[in-house]
Amino acid sequence: MSVAQHTIRRGGTYHLRCRVPFDLVAVLGRSEIHRSLGTACPKEGKRRAIRLYGLFVDIFDGVRVMAETKEEWLAQLAAMDAKSRADRIGELFDLATLCVKELEQERALREKRDGQIREMGEHLGYFIGQLADSVSPERLALLEHWKATFSALTRDRDDLKRQRDELADSATVAQGMEQVSALARLLGLPAVSATTPTVSQFLNDTYAKERRLADDSHRHITNFISLFAKITGDKRLADYTRTDVVDYVRTLERLSRSTGKSPEDKTASVKRLLEKSDGKPTMNATTIGKHVQHVKGFFNTARKHLNFTTSDTIDQMFDGIDLSDFVPSIQKRKIWPIDKLNALFNTPIWQGTSSAPDDFTKRHKAGSVIHRDAYWWLPVVALWTGARLEELAQLHHEDLGTDRNGIAFIRIHDDGIRRVKTANSIRDIPVHSDLIRFGFLDLFDPKKVGNRIWPELQATGRMKKFGDTYSTHFTDYRRRCEVYEPLMDFHSLRRTFITSMRMRANVDPLSVAALAGHDEELPIFKRMAQTNDYTDYDVGALHKQIEALDYESYGLNLDLIMKRPFNRA
Repeated sequence: MSVAQHTIRRGGTYHLRCRVPFDLVAVLGRSEIHRSLGTACPKEGKRRAIRLYGLFVDIFDGVRVMAETKEEWLAQLAAMDAKSRADRIGELFDLATLCVKELEQERALREKRDGQIREMGEHLGYFIGQLADSVSPERLALLEHWKATFSALTRDRDDLKRQRDELADSATVAQGMEQVSALARLLGLPAVSATTPTVSQFLNDTYAKERRLADDSHRHITNFISLFAKITGDKRLADYTRTDVVDYVRTLERLSRSTGKSPEDKTASVKRLLEKSDGKPTMNATTIGKHVQHVKGFFNTARKHLNFTTSDTIDQMFDGIDLSDFVPSIQKRKIWPIDKLNALFNTPIWQGTSSAPDDFTKRHKAGSVIHRDAYWWLPVVALWTGARLEELAQLHHEDLGTDRNGIAFIRIHDDGIRRVKTANSIRDIPVHSDLIRFGFLDLFDPKKVGNRIWPELQATGRMKKFGDTYSTHFTDYRRRCEVYEPLMDFHSLRRTFITSMRMRANVDPLSVAALAGHDEELPIFKRMAQTNDYTDYDVGALHKQIEALDYESYGLNLDLIMKRPFNRA
C-alpha cells in the first residue's frame, strides 16, 4: 500500500493513518495509528506523511526485533543465578532510564535553540522595520520573503517537535519500558519504577476523592485497600506481581471475619492481626472475594490515571486464585418457620416481662408487663413489611402517609439523617391490615415532626446506626429464651416475608421486589432488574398484593402477639 493512501483529510487538516503490521498488533495493543500532519496543504501533507511514515517503519522494525528476541532473553535470564538475574534486570531499567534522560537533555537543547530562533526572528523583524526607508523595493521584498520563509520553517519545526515527542513518549521509550517490565514480571522479579505512587499515596491523593470514599457506604473500601497495603508492604503500584496478590489472599484466609471492626486494627501490624485471629472464625469465601475485587478495581482506576500497565496484566494478577480448602463457604440466612415464630412471640417481650422499660438487656425475664416499644414492634413490623432493620429503626413521625384512597403507607427514603442501602431501596410500603389492628398507626404523631417514633434506639457502632445495639440485644435475647438458631436472625424475617409473598401468597416477583426494595439476594430479582426500572408502582396496587399475605392461615398464632383473640376482616 503506498504512503499516499495512508493520508486522509479531516476538518481541513491532513492526517496519517498507518496500519500496524499484523505480527505486531498483539505487541502494541492496536491495529492502526493516527497522527495529525499539522497542515492543510496537500503537497506539504504528502511530504510530511512520507517522513512520518518512515519513522513508523523504523519503530515497527525495532519493536519486532525486541519481540523476536524476548524468548531468547528469557532463556538467558532464567539460566542466571538470582543475583545476576536481578542485576541484569536492573541494567535494563538503567538503560531505559538513561534513554529518558537523553531525551530530556535533547528537549532542553531544542528549547534553547528554539529560544535563539525566536530571538533571531524578532531581530529580523526589527531589522526589516529599520531598513524599510533606506533599501530598495527589491531588497525589501526579498527580506519580506525571507521573513515569511522563516515563519513557515518555525511552524514546521513546531509540528515536527510535537510529532517527535509523541513518538518518543508513546512508542519508543514507553514500549521499551513495557518490554523490560514484562520480562521482570514473567521472571517474578520486582520491577524498579519511580513513575508510580505507592498504594497508600494513590488511595489518599486520588482514589478516595474520585470514589467519594468518605461517604459512610464506601468507607469499607478504604479499609480493604489499606489492609492490602499493610499486608503487601505498601509498594509502588508498578512493582506489584501476581505473587504479591497470592500472598495477600493467603493472609486474608487466616484473618478473622471481625478484622477491621476494631479501632485497634487500623494501627495493628499484620502479625498482631494474625495473633488476634488465632482460634476465631475466619473470613469466608464471599468476604475474601469482596476484598480482592475492591483492590482489583483500585488497580484498574490507577491504570487509567497513570497508564503504568494494561488491563490484561491486572486480570492476570488478580483472577483465578483458588482459595484454600479450609476457607468457609458462604451460608445463606434461613427463613423463620411458623413454629419458630410462634415460639418467638411466646417469649416475655410479647407475653410479659419483669424488666424496667429502659432495661433492655433483661427483657427475657418473665413478668406481667408488656412494653410496646421498639423491642416489641421491630420483629412484628419486619415480618409484615419485609423492611430492613435500619429502615425501620430510623422511621420518623412524618414517614407515615396516605394515598388518595386513604391507604396508609410508610415511606422509606434517605432524607436528613436517614440512610438506605441502595437507590432502589427508596419506596413506599403499604401498611398491612394486621399491623393496623396491632396499633402500628398509633405510633405516628403529626405533632412530632422531626422526631423518630422509637427514640429509645440510639445511633451506635462505627456507622452510627440506630439498629446496631438492638441487633446485639435481639441475638442475646433469643439465646436466653432458647429460640436462637444460627443463620436465623432479624434479617431472616425479611427473607420470611419475601418467601411467603412469593411461595404462599403467589405474588409476582416484581411486586415483591418493589415492596422489599428490590432485594438483590434472590436471583429472580436480578434477572428482572431492568424491567423493574421501567415499572412505576402504585400504592393501591401494592396494597392489594401485600394484603394477600395471611400468616394466620399459614399457622401463625396472632393471639400470641395481641394476647387476646380478634377478628380479621
